[in-house]
Amino acid sequence: MPLLSAQHISKRFGITQALDDVSVEFNAGEVHALMGENGAGKSTLGKALAGLHRPDSGTITIDGRTLKPGSIDDAFDAGIRIVHQELAQCPNLTVAENLCLHDMPTKGPFNLRIDRRAMNERAARLVHKLDPGIDVEAPLGTLAPGRRQICQIAVSLDEGKGTGHAARLIVFDEPTSSLSVAEADRLLEITRKLAADGLTIIYVSHRMGEIFQVCDRVTVLRDGKFVATSVIKDIDEPTLVEQMIGRRLSTPAARAHGSGGVSTTNHAAVETAGIRQLAGGEHHAPTTAAPLLEVRNLNSPGKLRNISLAVRGGEVLGVGGLVGAGRSELLDAIFALDPRADGQVLAEGKPISLASPGAANGPIRRSMGYVPEDRRLQGLFFLLGIDENILMPFLPRLASKLGFRARTAEKAMVSDKMRDFRVKAASPGSLPGELSGGNQQKLLIARWMGRQTKVLLLDEPTRGIDVGTKAEVYRLIREAADAGAAVLLVSSEMPELLALSDRIIVMCEGRITGELNGEQMTQANILRLATAGEADKARMARAVATV
Repeated sequence: MPLLSAQHISKRFGITQALDDVSVEFNAGEVHALMGENGAGKSTLGKALAGLHRPDSGTITIDGRTLKPGSIDDAFDAGIRIVHQELAQCPNLTVAENLCLHDMPTKGPFNLRIDRRAMNERAARLVHKLDPGIDVEAPLGTLAPGRRQICQIAVSLDEGKGTGHAARLIVFDEPTSSLSVAEADRLLEITRKLAADGLTIIYVSHRMGEIFQVCDRVTVLRDGKFVATSVIKDIDEPTLVEQMIGRRLSTPAARAHGSGGVSTTNHAAVETAGIRQLAGGEHHAPTTAAPLLEVRNLNSPGKLRNISLAVRGGEVLGVGGLVGAGRSELLDAIFALDPRADGQVLAEGKPISLASPGAANGPIRRSMGYVPEDRRLQGLFFLLGIDENILMPFLPRLASKLGFRARTAEKAMVSDKMRDFRVKAASPGSLPGELSGGNQQKLLIARWMGRQTKVLLLDEPTRGIDVGTKAEVYRLIREAADAGAAVLLVSSEMPELLALSDRIIVMCEGRITGELNGEQMTQANILRLATAGEADKARMARAVATV
C-alpha cells in the first residue's frame, strides 16, 4: 500500500490548466522523481500535496487519511513538507535563528525572552543530522550555498511546536540547481540517507544524472497530464526524454544512461559530444575578427584581481572555475553592477562606463546583454508583466523620434520572443511570479538573446531549464555567435562548458589561472586550473613547515 496517493488532481490558474486529472502514488522510503518540461505541472503538484495550492478537484490521502484540500496545517500535521527551489532565508540571522524562526523557544516571566540555549540545541539537533560541520551560531549568510540548502532541508525535519508531527514525506523542488558539483553530490547523499531512514522524498530536477543516481522511481508529467511512472532501473534516458517532451532526441547525450554500462568518464565525454551536436555540431570561431568585448586590468577589492580578456565576434569564451572563484563577480563588474570595480571595459572598441548599466555609454547602450545567475534578485522585475520585462532594455530603441512608444513593434517583439522561447503564460501581461522557475529563466534569456545584442554575458543560462529547452538554448547560443555576437559563458555544467566554448579561461580566487584551447579543453585541465590557488597554499604551507 502506498504512503501517499494523489487521485484525479486538477488545478487551473486563469486560462492555464496546470494539472489535468493527475493520479500518482508514492511509497514509503523511496526517492521518487517528478519530471517534465517547464510548465508541465511538477511544482504545482508538489505544492498541492503540501497544502500550498487547493486543487480544483481530486483527493490526496496519506496512510488512508484524506487531507483537507489547500490546508497547509493539515498537510504539515500529516508529515508533508516542501523544500522550495528558491532559498527563503534571512542571511543576516544565525543558522539557529533561521531554523527556529517559525517557533522561537522562550523563557522567563510571560515567556518574553528568547531561550537562545534551547534554540541552539534544537537547531543543532536538526542540522547536525545532515551536516555535523555546520556552526548553528554562525550567520547564515557566511555559509556556502550547499550548506544553506542543507539548513533549509533541516527546517523541514522540525516537528514544530513539540506536536510530534514528524516529517514523513518531503518534496525537493530543484534542490541542486544553484550548487557546485561537490555540494550537489553531498545533497544526493543526504537524500539517500533520509530515504534509508524511512522518509519518502519527491525529487524534482532537470538533471538527468541525479535522477538515475539517486531515485528509485520516476513519474513524468507533460502539459499538466500524467504520462507514466517507471522504475528507474527499467528505463533509459532516451525513453525518459521522449516521455517528457513527446519526441526523441537522438543524440549521444541521450544514450549516456542506457543499459550499456557507460562509465562516468565516458558518460561526460558522450554528454559533451551530445550537447555539441544539439548546438549544431563542431564550431570554430574566426581568429581574424575584431574583439567585440575587451577587459583590461579589471579589479574589485576582495573579488577580482587584474582580469584581462578579449572575446571576438563569433566566439564563445567559456569561464570555468569552482563556486566562489569570481566568475559571477566578473560578469557583474563587466555589466557595471559592481560599484567598487575599476579598470577598462570596451565594447566594439568603445569604452564602457562602469558607473551604471543604463548610462549613456553604459553596457546596455553599447548593445550588451546579461543573463545573471540569480533571476529573482538580479534578473526580473516581478511587479511588471512579461511584456514589460522583455521590452525594458529596448524601449528607447523602439520608440519613435518624438519619444512615443511604438506599441505595434513592442507587441511583435514580445510575441516573437514568447513563441521562440516557449514561455508558457496566461498572457503577455502575466507577472513573472505566476510562472514556474523554468519559465522565469526562459523569460530572462528571451529578453537578451536577439539581433539587438552584440555582446552576450551568460551566467548559468540553463539553470532550472528542462532537457528539451536546453537543446534549444544550446542552439540559440551557437546561433548568436554565428550571427557575429561575442559570448562570455559561465557554466558549472562541465560538459556544457566544454561543448559550447571555443576557448575557456579558468578562474580561482578572483584571478585567471589559465586559458585552454583545442585539445587542452578537458575536465581534468579545468579542475587543475580551478584549484591552482589551493595548490599554491599547500606548497606555501609545506615550505613554512620545513623552515
